[in-house]
Amino acid sequence: MLTRKTALTAAFVMALTAGAVAEPASAPASVVAPVAVDETVEPSDNFKLVIDGQEVRLVPEKPFEVTVKGEKLQGLLQVEPLKTFNYGGISLQYPRHFTFEADLSDKDVSLWNLSGSNCVLMIQLYPAEMDHKIMAQMLQPRFGEKNSTVSDCTLPLKGNETKGSKLTTTIGDSSITQEIYSFKVSGGSLLLILQDTLSLEGKSSEEGRKFRQLLIDTFSFSASG
Repeated sequence: MLTRKTALTAAFVMALTAGAVAEPASAPASVVAPVAVDETVEPSDNFKLVIDGQEVRLVPEKPFEVTVKGEKLQGLLQVEPLKTFNYGGISLQYPRHFTFEADLSDKDVSLWNLSGSNCVLMIQLYPAEMDHKIMAQMLQPRFGEKNSTVSDCTLPLKGNETKGSKLTTTIGDSSITQEIYSFKVSGGSLLLILQDTLSLEGKSSEEGRKFRQLLIDTFSFSASG
């Protein structure tokens, strides 16, 4: 037996159906296929250009027009793919999609992380002398000595082969490497820890390879370093 609610619902559906049938047929509407959007890409920043009180909303890579003193000018906003890290007495470039983290809560220790999808650069400043070998020995127990091995590595920075220690850790099917390099700087030590996630075949990630080369090409000590 139909309840009153079910009967009303059925009647409502029948009324809608009848109304739809009674309407005269019309030409089929043209359907425009939606433009494919990569929803994994973070939305871009919003930009506003202000000239003599005139505001213009800008979209990267799209031309715009602005009138200055009666003259129309064409412009284009282009976003550089790299950002410049210039803290802690060093300078280097990194991809703009990398996340930036800083921890300066300890007045004596400064920590920065530049993180991509597969690789991370950790920049650490300590007030005392800190050697790459000592840091590797400190990190190894955290991952389990049975899971990790330490080996030598080098990184050509500023035309010189910089020696470091490489910590390779494997847990299950996942492996990461951490190349650790240390430098004596004014007031203490600078450590660079370049971490990368390896493929199942044990190869460095594409992102890791590209960023490693970028580090080689752009790393330098600033005047105060």
